[in-house]
Amino acid sequence: MMNLEQKAIYAILHTNGIGNVKGRKIIDTVNKIGIMIEDIDSIKAQLCSVITNNEYNKICETISEIDFDDIENKLEKYDTRLITYRDKEYPQALYKLTDMPLILYCRGNIDLLKSDCFAVVGTRYPTKYGIRICEEFVAKLAERFCIVSGLARGIDSNAHNVTLQNMGSTIAVLGCGVDIVYPSENSNLYKEIIKNGLIISEYDIGMQANPYNFPARNRIISGLSCGILIPEAGEKSGSMITLEYAEKQGISVFCVPGSIYNKASAGCNRSIRECQTRVAVNVNDIYDELGLTRVKVTKVSDMQLDVNEDNILRALEKNGEMHFEELINVVDISVPQLNSLLIRMSAVGLINKTKFNYWSV
Repeated sequence: MMNLEQKAIYAILHTNGIGNVKGRKIIDTVNKIGIMIEDIDSIKAQLCSVITNNEYNKICETISEIDFDDIENKLEKYDTRLITYRDKEYPQALYKLTDMPLILYCRGNIDLLKSDCFAVVGTRYPTKYGIRICEEFVAKLAERFCIVSGLARGIDSNAHNVTLQNMGSTIAVLGCGVDIVYPSENSNLYKEIIKNGLIISEYDIGMQANPYNFPARNRIISGLSCGILIPEAGEKSGSMITLEYAEKQGISVFCVPGSIYNKASAGCNRSIRECQTRVAVNVNDIYDELGLTRVKVTKVSDMQLDVNEDNILRALEKNGEMHFEELINVVDISVPQLNSLLIRMSAVGLINKTKFNYWSV
């Protein structure tokens, strides 16, 4: 059930022309904002000290039009909690946002909003390199942090999955209502997060995934977190928007460098070049920056490789990218054997195939 204060905040936010910033100013001006639901005239003077008479009339009209019983029925149907920035469950980390969401819809373990969080975001179309980086970093980060991401396909989904596989906690921030599975391919992951993590959104139940919702969603992802990892992201990736929010919020962002020939790493490489972000080649680069104890990290060189795999890996690390015809000179095996070996190394994420039969780490 929604209390009077929650209903009042909901009504203000759903009044045409009033957003988070102005809404908070209105709410903080009135001593007991919940009174407006039952007797708004009694606080008209307080309200009109920060809004016009026209805006006051709009709020009155909005209150008369809202069906709070219907809203509460939807909250119950989807087992959803509605919390406002005035509720004790609201995450303190979001108070640093100038346009902090005044309402959050929550499905799952709401206690995770009080966790130490770390965000992992990236391209929707990662290479095997990006997936491997994400898996290695997140497996370690999830030991110390609640992993926050956006449930998008690609790096986001991988970050949630790896966290759950490692028995960690995760929060998915949606750009639609908490009842909407987007993208639909993440239906099973969505259910798993509700069961073992938390799904949140500032958008009403039933709100579809509109493109303009996602940039705003990203400020919550960064706002909840003490740091952000971008394993792989293109120059026009939504992750770059998250990076910009983090800069404004004073949050450290860590990018993993990638091949200059890989467009999926172009955003990371540019942000590193322009000193927007810190370079991370293993999770201890993050822990050093945050002042945390280092952990043991398994390196590629520590993995059990045969002679041919080791020779290929060393050649690619030295040259950056090589054609199949160049690699045949590095090993003492036949063309079919090399082809099979490259496919196997690619499958486990050691190397990545690019265009025209070129290969890279």
